[in-house]
This record gives sequence, C-alpha cells and structure tokens, in this order.
Amino acid sequence: VHCGANFQAASVTAATEKVRLSLQSIGKMLFSQVSEMINHDLSNGLPPNLAADDPSVSFCLKGLDANTAAYTSELGFLANPVSNHVQSAEMHNQSINSLGLLSARQTFAAIECLSMIVANALYTACQ
Repeated sequence: VHCGANFQAASVTAATEKVRLSLQSIGKMLFSQVSEMINHDLSNGLPPNLAADDPSVSFCLKGLDANTAAYTSELGFLANPVSNHVQSAEMHNQSINSLGLLSARQTFAAIECLSMIVANALYTACQ
C-alpha cells in the first residue's frame, strides 16, 4: 500500500475554488441580463417589469429581480476561498489538513444557488 500523505489536497481545494469563481461570473452575467430585461429603459421596448397588463399597477417581475440579486450576493459569498481557513489537527501533528471536502461542499452549494439564478433567468426570458 502506497500513501502519498497528501493531507492538504491543495489541488482539489484550488480547483474547486476556481470552479466557484467561474460559477459566480456566470451568475453575475445572468443577473445583469435579467435586470436589463426587466428595466424598460434598457430592454429595447419591452414593457416595464415585463408586465402583460398595466405596468403602473403590476409589478410582475420586481420580486424576481430582488430574488435574483439576493441569489447573486449569496453566490458571491460562496465563491470566497476556503484554503485560508486551514487548522492544525492531531495535537499539531498535522499542521496542514485537507480542505478539499469543505471546498467541494461549498461548490455544491454554489451550484444550487446558480441553478436558482438560471431558473429565474429562464422564467424572465419566457415572460
């Protein structure tokens, strides 16, 4: 049995952190597109809030816009690195431990958050 003693799993941690940063970039682009579709000044003639009836009384997608903004902020929070939070373990015998699992879990949460942004963008585009 060969053990490489890769306690840090730095490559896994670094790779998943880069994935989260990419997910954040995609989320920010989708948020910008959703905001521009809802904003009548930027949407090239679409009704304000994409309201099918009277836009002065129908706030059709204002809530969705606020939701998408919150999801985008959450995605930005999740994109932060975890590699700088490493702690020593086993009575300081292992000064560097793997944060690959933590980073992967954060990446999974970021994927879930991005999927909600994608759902909002698809709904807005179909409106």
